[in-house]
Amino acid sequence: MRKYGLMKLGLAAVMLTSASAASEAADVSRGPAYPPPPPPIPFVYNWTGFYAGVHAGVGWSDGDSGGSSGFIGGGQVGFNYQINQWVLGVEGDFAGTTIKDSVNATVVGPGAVITGNAEARLDWVSTLAPRVGYAFNNWLVYGKVGGAWAHGSGTASAAINGMQVASISVDDTVSGWVFGIGAEYALWDNWTAKIEYNRMDFGNGGPFADNKFNVIKAGINYRFGGAGWHF
Repeated sequence: MRKYGLMKLGLAAVMLTSASAASEAADVSRGPAYPPPPPPIPFVYNWTGFYAGVHAGVGWSDGDSGGSSGFIGGGQVGFNYQINQWVLGVEGDFAGTTIKDSVNATVVGPGAVITGNAEARLDWVSTLAPRVGYAFNNWLVYGKVGGAWAHGSGTASAAINGMQVASISVDDTVSGWVFGIGAEYALWDNWTAKIEYNRMDFGNGGPFADNKFNVIKAGINYRFGGAGWHF
């Protein structure tokens, strides 16, 4: 019986040794354990730098006189500086317009027909304003408030029985303020596209009876410097 008990103990020791060796071999085959890799960081466009571009759109005045409308087109230059997801900058733009307004009048009297006509044109508009925006992925949404300038010109004439008897031409540059909101989208590398709404107010000094102007424009910008994407 004693011999049988010793055999059982020896067999148990062999089994334990074999199990330990198998466990160590399995650990060696699996190799060391490493933590899972961190999730990829989403890309964010780098808006910092100088940029320039072009834009086109429509503009209109509003008010009791019914308003005037036309096309606008021009260019813009600016600078952005990005702090985390906030983007601070300043932008100036200049655009020519086809916006104009006209009025004609005829008075019939004894032996005479008096006619008069007047036309006012908004030749160009320009703004200079700081911008504050918020960037996410490849979008930038922003607002701006700053100064606005406009140049208007006009003519007026009067005729009696078809013969011109008076004519006058005027032109003037006026100033006011602009409020704008917009969104810009990074297309690839240094190219971006934007859409923007501006509201301009020239008080009592504008070229038309309605001195508040609205502009909706779309444009494209090129940012100078390195590639726009960073990780």
